[in-house]
Amino acid sequence: VSQPQNPQTRGIMFSIAAGLLWGVLPIYINSVDSATPYEIVAHRAIWSGVFLAMLMPFLGGFGQIISMLRQRRLQIGLGATTFLVGINWSVFIYSVQSGQIVQAALGYFIYPLVALLLGVLILGERLDRMGWLAIGLVACGVTAKSIFAGEPPILSLFLAGTFGLYAVIHKKLGVNPVKGLFVESVLLLPIGVAYLWWLVYQGVPIFFGGGAVNITLAVMAGILTILPLLFFHAGNRALTLTMSSLLFYFNPTTQLMVGIFVYDAPFTLADAITFGLIWVGIAVYFYTRPRTVRPVT
Repeated sequence: VSQPQNPQTRGIMFSIAAGLLWGVLPIYINSVDSATPYEIVAHRAIWSGVFLAMLMPFLGGFGQIISMLRQRRLQIGLGATTFLVGINWSVFIYSVQSGQIVQAALGYFIYPLVALLLGVLILGERLDRMGWLAIGLVACGVTAKSIFAGEPPILSLFLAGTFGLYAVIHKKLGVNPVKGLFVESVLLLPIGVAYLWWLVYQGVPIFFGGGAVNITLAVMAGILTILPLLFFHAGNRALTLTMSSLLFYFNPTTQLMVGIFVYDAPFTLADAITFGLIWVGIAVYFYTRPRTVRPVT
């Protein structure tokens, strides 16, 4: 009889699944006919809220959400995460639509370093020597990528900073990931509805121009938002921020592969050096972890 998976194993699986789903998201974004990133963000907020509302009766009902929001700490915390995820979505979609997939991928290469730093400073997490060596190798890879790019990666740093703060605040709040994401979707929903109404008022067809295919793509925005975020939060809760941050590299690695093999982005010697350093760092970290890990409670 197979042994049940411990929380850390499940956390690793969730984190990898989140990274892979986010990694292929540029294919979806480039398949919709939207002139601005804001309509995609609007549909992500609206349909995420709709689908998550369907799950609430199975997770204690809406009464628990109301009770949760009576706590001042959660009001402020979830308000902050809603703002951070909203602007992160918008900038990421803009970067994909404007052909800057590699810059977006670089942002998510930098994100784990930001999250690790915040985890040490805010959450009190600690790294052993081999952990610091792994982070140093990853930092060298990210630095090499920035140097070879020849300019400060402002867009990349913005994506990394906003998502790093989002992850750390969520972990510190300790809320159920489904309920937390539902609250964020509800807070963004009025903005999304108002934006779609404004498009109609301007005479712009919504649902990416209409038609069965585009309406389906609009609804899929909710599903493609919920699944990776739920996996991400589940992994983030089960693992240390160090481990979940390193596993997050499945996201930008997949994004870069999509850019190369789907959109013909060049893969240069600089990219090879960057990837080599980052993956060696990840290998060092996991190879030096204790083989027996106590369950996370």
